[in-house]
Parts: sequence; structure tokens; C-alpha cells
Amino acid sequence: MNKTIQVALREFWATVATKGFVIGIFLPPLLGAVMIPLMILLMKGAAPKIDGHVALIDRSGLVADGFKQELSPDAVAARMARFFDKDAKKAPAMDAAMKQGVGQVMGQANVEVRVLPPETDPEVARQQILNTDAKSSGTTETRLAVVVIPAEIVRPVEGVPTPGYQVLHSPKLAIQWIGLIDDAARRAVIDARIRAAGLDPTKVRDLSNPPRGEVKSVTKDGDVKTNEIAKLFVPAAFMFLIWIAVLTSGQYLLTSTIEEKSSRVMEVLLSAVSPMQLLTGKIAGQACVGLMILVVYASAGIVALISATMFDLIDPMMLVYLVVYFMIAFASMACLFAAVGSAVSDIREAQSLIGPVMIVLVIPMALWMPILQNPNSTFAQIVSFIPPISPFVMILRLAGTESVPVWQIPATMVLGVITVYVMAWMASKIFRIGVLMYGKPPNLPTLIRWIRMA
Repeated sequence: MNKTIQVALREFWATVATKGFVIGIFLPPLLGAVMIPLMILLMKGAAPKIDGHVALIDRSGLVADGFKQELSPDAVAARMARFFDKDAKKAPAMDAAMKQGVGQVMGQANVEVRVLPPETDPEVARQQILNTDAKSSGTTETRLAVVVIPAEIVRPVEGVPTPGYQVLHSPKLAIQWIGLIDDAARRAVIDARIRAAGLDPTKVRDLSNPPRGEVKSVTKDGDVKTNEIAKLFVPAAFMFLIWIAVLTSGQYLLTSTIEEKSSRVMEVLLSAVSPMQLLTGKIAGQACVGLMILVVYASAGIVALISATMFDLIDPMMLVYLVVYFMIAFASMACLFAAVGSAVSDIREAQSLIGPVMIVLVIPMALWMPILQNPNSTFAQIVSFIPPISPFVMILRLAGTESVPVWQIPATMVLGVITVYVMAWMASKIFRIGVLMYGKPPNLPTLIRWIRMA
């Protein structure tokens, strides 16, 4: 046991005491902590100033006034204000913060609407977008877009498909203005149809404005607003934490085993310890590496949730399940990585053998959405008992919105322990033979033969 612990400590420090490990593991969360506030700070700057005009060809004769009204500065500001204040039923009186938000998105805009004659050829009108010269650039003479309204769009002819309007814009026009022009045309056409039916567009909009509900989750500390996006991605975050920790530490185990074998360091180690002690020690050492990775990224996630006052989305018991299922997932996959590493002498030789292992790790990621949508479906429950993907699926189900049958938690843990035992038995057979064997790398049938004969 003492020798196994020494091997584990050596494996652990040989991995973590390197610049590559420190940079690769600790730099991403640090960059995230710096870049997110920096991006928010940079986005506080106002958008670039925009000058120009939008040409309108209204062949219906009923949309022009509404379009000009919808694209007026007051209407644009009101729509942007509703974007920043989604709980407002009507255009709110903008305070300083909201005006700043509108300015950041819209910039200093000087945009006019110019109504062209209905018979204007759209090809001629759009040509001015391309012919903007240096003198007109930066003035209202710059044509930003052309909107073409067909005559039949307001009063559709029965039995004839209703044509749609066209928005032809400059390729350099900001995306927020493209959306505003499109929205203004759509709203103006709808208002024209309502007026043509003898109704008041304002009253119709008020009546059709959907009521806003308040969705809250009931907790012991009070009701909190439900975050649907977080409920979707938090379970995936738990699974991804296990996935990245298993994959990273498993790759370290594979690489170190191959390097020690190819450099003949393995022969020196085997003169002091048995193959089983060496295998157990290397897996235990890399398990500590994986656990460190898990703790670092889980801590970063918890800090982010606490800072966003969303820690209530996580049941503290999930942290216990996270560690337990990580140990099961890592131990079973590490046996495969160690077995492959001991059987080859070069990282290129390992690619063909490690391919099936990588496919196993990809399967839970592919099944993420079907399982999350129905955590207690027959499919999800069956997959939960298929090793070695069982730990990944169970942590996803446990972090979901539905309660998992209690008996399945200890059952999958017992299954995981049995899986680890079987994997360790097979890996020890391959490790004992492959660690001192050089030459042509074995294929899968050869590995199976080693398991049977050892």
C-alpha cells in the first residue's frame, strides 16, 4: 500500500507541477472572470453614428404614413425602451439608464424616410445604395435601404397568394437597424390592414397585447423568479464538469503511461513495484488530478451563480453526487486509458485503440437533450444502467427538473462499482503484459487474447 501511495503522489505531482497544467486549468476561469466584466464595460460605449435615409416604394398607397411614424425617433426609442424593460405594457417613460441602453444599441442616428413614387423601379432605387459617393457619405443623402411594399399586401385578393414586402439594405448597415426597418415595415403593413378593415390599430394592439405573467419557483427562503435558460443548462453543466475532468485527467494518464514506457522509465519503476501497484498508483494519482480540475471549475461555477443570486438552482446534495459519480466515471474510463497506454509505445499508435473510448465519452453529450426533456422516460432509465456512460446520464437526470426514483441512485452506484472492478481486472491483465512489450502495437483481438491468457 505504501508503494502504491508513493506512485500516486509521484503521478499527481508530475502532472500538476507543470506550467502547462497550471495554465491550461486555471487560466480559462481567470480569463472568464476578467473578460466578461471587460466585455460589459466595452459594450457601454455608444454605437457608431449613422446618417442616411430609407427609401420607401409604397405601391399600395396606404403604408407610407405608418412606416414613417414607426421609424420616427420617438417610436424607435419607445420600442428599444420596451426591449430594455420587458415588463412594461406600453412605452415607459425612459429614465437615464434606459436612455443610455437605447443609445448604446442605436447610436447617434439621423435617419430619414423618403417616399418614392409608386411606379419607381426597385432596381433603380437599389442602385443608389451602391452608388453612394464620398460626398454624400455621412449625410442624409446616403441611401441605407429600400423598402418595397406591393399593392396587394394590404388588401389581399381572394384565391391569390399575398406577396411579401422587400427590404434591400446596404451591406454595411448595422444589424440593429436592419431589424428596426424590417419591424417598422411589418407593423406599418399590419396597421394599414387594420385601418382598411375599419378598426383602430391602437385599440387592436392594446387588446392583442398578451398579458405578462410572473413565473416563480417556491423555495424555503421565499419565491424566486424562474430562470428557464438556467434550468436547461445547469444539468448540462454538471455533466460537462464530469466529462471535462474525466477526459483531461484520462488523457494525462494515457500520455504519461506511453512516455514512461517509450523512455524505458517503466522498467525502472517495475523493479521497485509490482505491475498492479504501479497501475493502481497511476490511476489514483490521476484521480486526484481530475478531482482538482472538478473542484476548480465547480467552484468557479458556484461563485458565478452566487454573484448572479441564482445559487438556489442547485441542490447542495448535487455536489455530493457530482463527486461520487465523477469517481465512478473516472475509475472506469481510466482503466481503459491505462490499458491502451501500456499496450502501445507511441501516441500515434494509441489513436486506433482509443477511438472507441472517445466514442463512449461522446455518447452522453449526444443524448443530453432527449434525456433532459424527459428524465424519467423508459429510454433515460435504461441508459442510466448502461456502463460506462451511466454516471454521466445519472448526474444529468439528478440535476434535471424531475425527481429520479430513489432506488436508482444506489443501484447505479453499485453498478458503477462493479463496472470499475471489471474494468480494473481487464486493465490489469493488459497492463501486466503490455507494459514490457515492444514492437508492433496490438489490435483489439490481441488485447482480448491477452485478457484471456493472463
